[in-house]
Amino acid sequence: MRFSGKTIVVTGAASGLGLAIASAAEAEGARIIAIDRGQSPFPHARVCDVADEDQMSRAIAGVDRIDGLVTSAGIARRARVDETAMADYDAVMAVNVRGVFLASKYAVPLMRGHGGSVLHISSGVATTGTRNRAAYSASKGAIVSLTRNMALDYAQDKVRVNCLCPGFVNTPLLASISPDRRARLTALHPLGRMGEPEDVAHMALFLLSDQAGWITGQAIAVDGGFNVGHMDDI
Repeated sequence: MRFSGKTIVVTGAASGLGLAIASAAEAEGARIIAIDRGQSPFPHARVCDVADEDQMSRAIAGVDRIDGLVTSAGIARRARVDETAMADYDAVMAVNVRGVFLASKYAVPLMRGHGGSVLHISSGVATTGTRNRAAYSASKGAIVSLTRNMALDYAQDKVRVNCLCPGFVNTPLLASISPDRRARLTALHPLGRMGEPEDVAHMALFLLSDQAGWITGQAIAVDGGFNVGHMDDI
């Protein structure tokens, strides 16, 4: 098993992609430190607001070694710039950017000396234009830039840093959408379906593992072709 004897911290581990990645890593032998605002179904679960520095530092306290970090906690708001309430903007940036920054700040020092892998969860909307997602797209674009910067900063410590840019995946964030909107979202993916959390988890585990030992600083699309282009014959 690829993660026997290894400790992996996962934020947003109570649901969605975080839960899928944490569960898959645990099945391959990892000890999961699960961090979420809600209770996660793992023995080492910590309830924590990832945007609160004191809570994040306490969530990591007592862990003496980290081999992997997955920053999956995130929230979304749909609006254009002029329609976005600043409270919504601040909330998105707090969780999606500040939360990633803080998790990295306290986890990476526990990788020094033996190396490790950091995996941020960005989004396909970070690399292609999508209407009515101004704050969310900006936050996910920031994660791509942070990934590249961290990859350079920690390469000498043998800490690799990558991010995933998923397409639209069947997670609780999309549970309430209408059948019509679901059909339109599905049509945006050339492979003909929306993603499942397991689709993303497979790539996540590869990047966390030693099999990806020569990959760092990359933003990798796992999106059914969402970023390739439009399927319509125009």
